[in-house]
Amino acid sequence: MEVAESITSLNVLIERLEESDPADFPSILKQMDIDPSDFDKFKTWKEDDYTRNCIVRSKNFELILLCWNQGNKTPIHSHDGQKCWVYQVEGIVDEVRYQKDENENLAVVHKQSLSPGSLTYMDDRMGYHTLENHSNGRASTLHLYMLPIEHCEYFCEEEGDFKEKKLTYDTQSGH
Repeated sequence: MEVAESITSLNVLIERLEESDPADFPSILKQMDIDPSDFDKFKTWKEDDYTRNCIVRSKNFELILLCWNQGNKTPIHSHDGQKCWVYQVEGIVDEVRYQKDENENLAVVHKQSLSPGSLTYMDDRMGYHTLENHSNGRASTLHLYMLPIEHCEYFCEEEGDFKEKKLTYDTQSGH
């Protein structure tokens, strides 16, 4: 049995994703052992919200670095039918997953803390999720979407209902 080599740089990860069949993405991600400093070029920060920094986008996938200040969190959201993997680069982010119960109310079905090197997966068949930085400082997470994601449904707490949101980037390709 052949042992796969570790992926130790962001450039190698991108090359592997671009040359691979999307069905191989999970095994590629499990080979990652990338130093957090390799992502520095793509890191941007906002005090009051997380940032979405597009590293690369192709017809088959989208690779985004999310940067979180302490306490930043996403609303509860879906993934527009796409598969989503989250790799914890640095810091600690908590994930909470939800499903609608028989009355269409959201119920918590899973909670986990992601530490550096952790990998998690989410898609709409599994329900909805939210991520929150519970670190004492900043955190960053690498998100791989297969295919690129244009919009999502998010839960509007003020109205108690789901709304559609067009997704944008704070930066693209490090700019």
